[in-house]
Amino acid sequence: MNQRSEARISDLMVVVSNVLKKDVVEVQIYPVYGAQFLIPLKIGTPPVAQILIMDTGSILLWVQCGFTIGGEASPAPLYQNADSSSYVEDVYCETSMCDFMTLKGTCGFSRRCDYTLNYVKGKSQGHLASEVVTFQSKNGSEETIKRLVFGCSSISLGADGCSGVLGLGQRPVSLVSQQNYTGFSYCIGNISDVNYDSNALVLGDKPIIEKNSTPMFMVLGKYYINLERISVGNKFLDIDPSIFKRIDYNGGMLVDSGATSTYLPEIAFKKLKEEIKSVVGTTLKEVAKGPEQLCYYGDFNHDLQHFPKITLHFAENADMELTAENLFHKARNDHFCLSVKISEREKLPFSILGVWSQQYFYISLDFDSMRLSFTRIDCDFLFD
Repeated sequence: MNQRSEARISDLMVVVSNVLKKDVVEVQIYPVYGAQFLIPLKIGTPPVAQILIMDTGSILLWVQCGFTIGGEASPAPLYQNADSSSYVEDVYCETSMCDFMTLKGTCGFSRRCDYTLNYVKGKSQGHLASEVVTFQSKNGSEETIKRLVFGCSSISLGADGCSGVLGLGQRPVSLVSQQNYTGFSYCIGNISDVNYDSNALVLGDKPIIEKNSTPMFMVLGKYYINLERISVGNKFLDIDPSIFKRIDYNGGMLVDSGATSTYLPEIAFKKLKEEIKSVVGTTLKEVAKGPEQLCYYGDFNHDLQHFPKITLHFAENADMELTAENLFHKARNDHFCLSVKISEREKLPFSILGVWSQQYFYISLDFDSMRLSFTRIDCDFLFD
């Protein structure tokens, strides 16, 4: 942090010159398990504090309702929808809110809109309803949404001990669509540093940083950008750009704050792995973990101080420069591993930009221009 370059300061001044609107909510977010970010909020009347996973890769805000199957490990107080005076079951089958979504809504006994959301590891199952939801800004003020459609989950498997998920995708059922936000942004620092208090999600209008912005497109309410090339130092990897393109229902790169690792097509992963091994050479001893991983004995913060930047080149000359901290994670006390995986291994027909690679970036999504921008920055300066 103390060795930040003057180029970073130049980017910083562009950000600071854009003043947040008064009605924008800056919510502090918290890292957990070195893998995801959590958002605190309150739901119901009387309000019950909840802890949700921030997920740009899903569309629904859902919380565990009552004694939820799979919710036993949640550290948050139990939200009992039956005890809330503001809870209303007002979303029914054969309505646009239920039918239009990819929630596969079905009719329950009371014709309420039942849903099932499947994740790579786990699921949420319940019904749609309305509630009062309150966010607290970093400055201490509160923003209350008096009627927000949400998922009242009776089964929540794979929520990692949290009380729910805040999906930030765009669909009629999502928070950003219901509130008519024209964009949102977030800034994250070291995901492993639990004491860093400037990680934040900004809900509502936010000026876009034009430098390093790239076109964004939507697929089922989720945000994709076009990766074109990858370089290590000054060397471009010999990868056919067509493997990254969105063709029919495959390709593109999903920007996903709910995924830890970055996922690339197998061809790109192998090329990247080969080049990293060539750069590291024999200076570090490789840990035998199979062809789908790359691990070394040592500490990447110490042993990779002179590691070259790896750049993701997106459409319209938007370059995202990643350092060793963006690319490697501590696996055990004695070794570290590359935080990039093969998309085909998870049966993913697209790439993913995971949250580990998004560390130290301010990322802004503008729905009007349909552009996503990213600026490497210290969040302390952005929100102070």
